Amino acid sequence: MLYKNVLVPFDDSDHARSALHTAIDLVGDDAAACIHVVMVVSSDIMPPSMLAAPSVISDTFMDYQNYEAMLAAMTERSNKELHDNVHAILGQDANHLAARLVVEARLSPSPVDGISAYASEHGCDLIVMGRRGLGALRGMLGSVSYGVLRTAEIPVFTVK
Repeated sequence: MLYKNVLVPFDDSDHARSALHTAIDLVGDDAAACIHVVMVVSSDIMPPSMLAAPSVISDTFMDYQNYEAMLAAMTERSNKELHDNVHAILGQDANHLAARLVVEARLSPSPVDGISAYASEHGCDLIVMGRRGLGALRGMLGSVSYGVLRTAEIPVFTVK
């Protein structure tokens, strides 16, 4: 098998579900392969610049420790939701999958940055992701898939 370390960005859309099934088909029964199913959670809830300038922060905003705790709780909740969704989608097939399945939510300022960074950090050799027909400017690709195609240093396979 040419690809052994495949990343599937996942947002629980029909497009992402198709990409997951395509990635499973691509690695087949290769026990040496790994499929990374990753949900990128935005960390840009409150710009860090607002947290760094106490004179700007009113009583309605939180301090940095509470902000970090909120992001950690969001990530933990997203991880659980992602695990539940992926295992519900795969059903009994998850038990028969020869490839290793890594399911993870991670924080990033943007989905494009998070996907590209994850692929690089984990030595992925292919990204399989859904595409959307949102906007004539980008043709048949959505803004995230378009951004990943432009920034990723590995092949990107988009799936309808």
